[in-house]
Amino acid sequence: MKTIAETCFGRRIIISLICLTMTLPQFCTAAAAADFSEKPVSPSSVNETARYQGQTASVKKPDSRFAKAMANTSVRLLKETMRTRKNNKNTLISPDSILTAMTLVGSGASGKTAAELKRAFGGLASKRYCRYFAGLHNKLAGGTDFTYKTANSLWYRKDRIRLKPSFLNRAASFGADIYAAPFDTRTVTDMNSWVNNNTHGKIPSIINRLDPQTRTALINAVYFKGEWVDKYSGTRKRTFTSGSGTKKKVKMLEGTEHAYFTVNDAEGFVKDYRGGKLAFAALLPPENMTVDQYVKGLSGSAFIKGYKKRKTENILVYTRMPEFSYDDSISLEKPLRKLGVKTAFTGKADFSGISSTRMSIDEVLHKTHISVDKDGTEAAAVTAILMKATAAFPPQPQTIRKVYLNRPFVYAIIEKKTGVPLFIGVVKKI
Repeated sequence: MKTIAETCFGRRIIISLICLTMTLPQFCTAAAAADFSEKPVSPSSVNETARYQGQTASVKKPDSRFAKAMANTSVRLLKETMRTRKNNKNTLISPDSILTAMTLVGSGASGKTAAELKRAFGGLASKRYCRYFAGLHNKLAGGTDFTYKTANSLWYRKDRIRLKPSFLNRAASFGADIYAAPFDTRTVTDMNSWVNNNTHGKIPSIINRLDPQTRTALINAVYFKGEWVDKYSGTRKRTFTSGSGTKKKVKMLEGTEHAYFTVNDAEGFVKDYRGGKLAFAALLPPENMTVDQYVKGLSGSAFIKGYKKRKTENILVYTRMPEFSYDDSISLEKPLRKLGVKTAFTGKADFSGISSTRMSIDEVLHKTHISVDKDGTEAAAVTAILMKATAAFPPQPQTIRKVYLNRPFVYAIIEKKTGVPLFIGVVKKI
């Protein structure tokens, strides 16, 4: 799970970098290890983890309350993110990454700052959210037939900042490696080596340089490796019509599924990954509606309700889905402000649970990657919160459905039991 960090005098702070990686190839750990070379952390970054071990993270099993709050926030974030970009641009966010980062930071907030975060994120307090995320990530880490690993590290410039023991202990309780480092070019290399190692080389680096005023960095990495339960046999060239009306011949994955659901007149299907805990869900809006119009009227509650009511008996769904791959990069300050997170970005922010130095959030940066092909899915996300100090299978089918994703559609990578979207996005063009 992800963790947080602390402060310094009028200094900028990298609070959290969250990396989620979902991959597909041959799925054996040895093969995965051969894909990249581990990089060592230099002696200049002193590992102090042993000083703070012994505390166990408080865990809460994900339930309907958590699923509803997270799903609603996920869809709201998707909406607000789509508002900020060009009309025909693909969008992808990782609610898991964003919400884990923000609620960890929020666990150190008080007063109006904490209240705004609670309202913005579906009425759950940040500390409760943290317990839910610990439960969710532990559940996914315990799977078979797929790999799901999480790792955390907390870095601080020992000669320039004092971190509150409560936060160092919290970081350790979530399994963080704690490093005291000089925050020079060697530290940049060490942080990137840690990211490379814990994402199996899927994300080789995250930091280009450290600002001289940077005092703390928390880095979280999550690695998932799996395949479709039923792989596609291959692809066929079919036409995909983009959001702008452009028609293009693309590689289409064609198959049959046995899970069909609808949400606000959109038809969709669910395709399982091996291991039984994660799935891919796609929704094709009605023909008379653009994907933007559809998302505008969508809610997380409706998504969860539709997923929960999915038909899995006496149903056969013929599906077509394009192979697709893209990267996305966004600043989340505007979307978060639209959700109601405002004070956290101002001099009136109260993060006194992190440090005695007054701080506010300077930037929330988010990068994602997705690749879907005949074998499975690969996805990654990074969230960085920069903070600065402030002056203050079924029987013979009877029903046949067809869901052909040959025009813009919504999709998500979900936790199967709750329907919680770990990634959610829109494909407008291929």
